[in-house]
Amino acid sequence: MPQKTLRFKIHQDGRVEETVEGFTGHSCIDATQNLEDALGKVTVMNKTSDAFISNDNENLNQLNNESNVTF
Repeated sequence: MPQKTLRFKIHQDGRVEETVEGFTGHSCIDATQNLEDALGKVTVMNKTSDAFISNDNENLNQLNNESNVTF
């Protein structure tokens, strides 16, 4: 499992630049939602290629762990 990292750069004018690494699909949004709500309005969001990777493997592993079905 890749390391998950949140990086913040605070500019002199008060803008906060956030970089999210190691998250796939919509999990990056889930991981940062509370922080973004607390910091204020998001003006620009640029998705990296990781945002477009499907979480099918994670979902399959979770389903396999929560059920008696073997895949």
